[in-house]
Amino acid sequence: MDARDKTGWAPIHQAAFHGFMNSVERFINMSKDQLELETEDGISSTPLLLCVMSGKLESVEFLVSKGANVKALNTENHGVVELCCLRQYIDVLDYFIEKDLPDLPVWKLLFTFLSSDLDEEAEPTAKCLRRLTQGSQSEGINQNWQAVNKNKGVPVIIKVIKSDITDETKIPTFQALLNIIEKDVIKDACINAGAIAPLIKHFKSENSMIIKLSANVLKELCKVKKYGDQAAQSGAIPALLAVMKTCHDPEALVEVVLCLGYIAASNVTHQSTVGTLPDSITTLVNLYDDLTDRHLLMALTTAVAMIANGHETNQTLLVDEGGSVHVITLLRVKHLDLQLNAVEAVRCLSEKNVHTQKTLIEEGVVMPLMALLRKSRAPDVQEKTAGALWSLAGDNIEEQRSMADLISVNTLIEFLTVKSEKLHLIGSQGLGVLAQGPMNKQTEIGESNGIHPLVRLLHSNREHIVLNVIQTLRYLCVSIGYAPHTTNQTTVSQSRGIKFLLALMVHAKNEIIQVEASHTLACVSLGHQENLDEITHAVDFTYVRILRMMYNNDPLVRLLAGQALAAFAYNSLSQQKEVAENGGVRYNCFEPFLNSEDQYYRCLSAFQVVVLSRIIPDEEQALSSARGIKILVDLLYTAKNETIIALAADCVARLAHTRAGVPAAIVSIRSVPILCKYMMSSAEQVRGSSAIALGYLSFNHHAERELLNQCRQDPYLIMVLHHYIGLGKLAPSFVEGWRHYKKVGLPPIEPGRPSLVGKKTGHYMGQNMPKPESGHAMTIMSMGDGERTGSNLQSSPLMGSRHEGTQITAQGRSTSRASRASHSITLQKHATQFSVDTFQAESNPQRLCTTKTI
Repeated sequence: MDARDKTGWAPIHQAAFHGFMNSVERFINMSKDQLELETEDGISSTPLLLCVMSGKLESVEFLVSKGANVKALNTENHGVVELCCLRQYIDVLDYFIEKDLPDLPVWKLLFTFLSSDLDEEAEPTAKCLRRLTQGSQSEGINQNWQAVNKNKGVPVIIKVIKSDITDETKIPTFQALLNIIEKDVIKDACINAGAIAPLIKHFKSENSMIIKLSANVLKELCKVKKYGDQAAQSGAIPALLAVMKTCHDPEALVEVVLCLGYIAASNVTHQSTVGTLPDSITTLVNLYDDLTDRHLLMALTTAVAMIANGHETNQTLLVDEGGSVHVITLLRVKHLDLQLNAVEAVRCLSEKNVHTQKTLIEEGVVMPLMALLRKSRAPDVQEKTAGALWSLAGDNIEEQRSMADLISVNTLIEFLTVKSEKLHLIGSQGLGVLAQGPMNKQTEIGESNGIHPLVRLLHSNREHIVLNVIQTLRYLCVSIGYAPHTTNQTTVSQSRGIKFLLALMVHAKNEIIQVEASHTLACVSLGHQENLDEITHAVDFTYVRILRMMYNNDPLVRLLAGQALAAFAYNSLSQQKEVAENGGVRYNCFEPFLNSEDQYYRCLSAFQVVVLSRIIPDEEQALSSARGIKILVDLLYTAKNETIIALAADCVARLAHTRAGVPAAIVSIRSVPILCKYMMSSAEQVRGSSAIALGYLSFNHHAERELLNQCRQDPYLIMVLHHYIGLGKLAPSFVEGWRHYKKVGLPPIEPGRPSLVGKKTGHYMGQNMPKPESGHAMTIMSMGDGERTGSNLQSSPLMGSRHEGTQITAQGRSTSRASRASHSITLQKHATQFSVDTFQAESNPQRLCTTKTI
């Protein structure tokens, strides 16, 4: 039994190595000493060590159950853990890990062996560690990460990465770290061990795999913003850019560009650094040239999005350098993941940057985005694509309207019905801009059942969505000049929208939502007696709630509360009386706004004091009305912002068909010439609002004559009037005068005037619209006298027929021309008393949501 062969092995050694456990058991039963008998071959292996060397797991389990010494070491100082590493017996290692024997600290022994200076020991240990920490798609990260962290394995791993050991050892060490680095505690341990500097140092390696793994680890660390700061401070950005210029391995470049993206995303300062370093943007964009590797294309586009996101300078640099052309090309590939990456890059390149928005549109980005939107009904694809399209539209309402029109009413309504808050927001905003303006789509939206899903979204727990929906419902119910859309108002009521708006007015925690809901309620009931009765008879409704908001600490709440009261009181003596009986308003509530440097505040408050002048007890009616009218007309002359000009023209349009004397006062301070001038504006909102205001004013004799003279001198103006309101909606005496001028003869229309046709898809395909030939002047002689047909005229301000001597108000009430004239002299007198002030202050561009269009 103790006899040795020529190798120095006893019979139990041969039996243990070959897995003959019956023989091993017989030897042990004969003598307990056999269990720890060592070989005499110079290595001194015990039967347990030989079992481990052979990888016989069942034999190992048997000997351990018999009490074999698990701490035994051979003469090379290798125990069971070390032998498992050398031979890559992961199943045996797993057994000892699960056994968790007090005398065998497997993980500590592993990390001790990993830190060996000998490659032949460290390399196989690193490979074992990589396999022990390997996760799976079904179960996620391997739970052994906890043991690595508990046994302080990360500092050992970083020590190996810092050392001069061979790349063959470092590669599996990197890979083991990557298996567990998603855990924040592991990232913290890496930073505490000083990982960033050696990682950056490895970017100079000639081994592309080392570059790839170093960049991958640094990328994961930089997903934590504070570590991105540390990486940037340690010189990671120029080091990564240097790699991009010299490395040609696509797999390594994937990690390099993503690492750069995450560092840039961690801080706006680092974004600026990427943009300002010499040739940095050029280097990044040049990587696209002749690139076919799908993974690198995805990584590069992701990095472009990160570097551009929210950084105007980088957006401009990337687009001007030609990066946008490559991104647009990716929108047309057949790989959905690449397309979605490109979609996100478009959003990041265009967001809040007018220059890049214009350039991207000129380069033809819209059509492939629209193709993707129409092709897929997957919510995530629609969400990203619609977000990019809406970002391209920017803050310009004309572009937003064109983009919403291109997306289509039905698609925007579909957005409201899917489970995506981003699509809910885009859908409500898109319908909102289409419902506004002189050529709105109120009727189409209503007939497409767009109101019901909007009302349902009033239940949303996202305040920004609720706020946009409230405003969109308001736009659907009234248009320029406070022209009510009766059908949509009725639909809002039938959809229980009034009840939900009342609930928001009373119970919403956000005061802006409360006041916006009250304003929308006023517009839902404007000219609609049934809706007004439903609102005023509701238990929770009282004007006291709105009047209290007039004294709120937030100036915007006070301003919008005044707008809500003005809408309720507009052309309604009964509601003016109700407001007065519930406490009324004081002139000092409006005084700060009337004197404000913010033209938006000044414009709305001026309209409010005119409408509410009868129930303002501390100021004479004529004085307050005259001051409001004067401010509005002065804004038409002095404002530079198109939104303010359009709003002022809209307010004039509203007042032009209100109580007696107001239109005459508006005309008396030269409003007609400036409105005629704005009918030639390139902005449709300005052009249409001005045309509609002049349509109302044409029922004033003096305005009629001025307008006729202006149109005679420039017949293009009559085209604008005809386009937006139709000749049949103008004062009969004006139409008669125009017919006379046509018979006498008119000058030709000069070329180069603003097009009255909205933007077509050619605008979004990067094609310039053809200019009219200068040799063919347009004329007005062939234009018909009747109302225009074939277009949506729901935005027309003139509701019902007009008769000489009678004006029909929005509520269906009428006043005679004689009674209106009796009040006009007083208003004109006070209006001319105010000096012509020049208001230089521009409106505040930082407005909550879209509250500028009231």
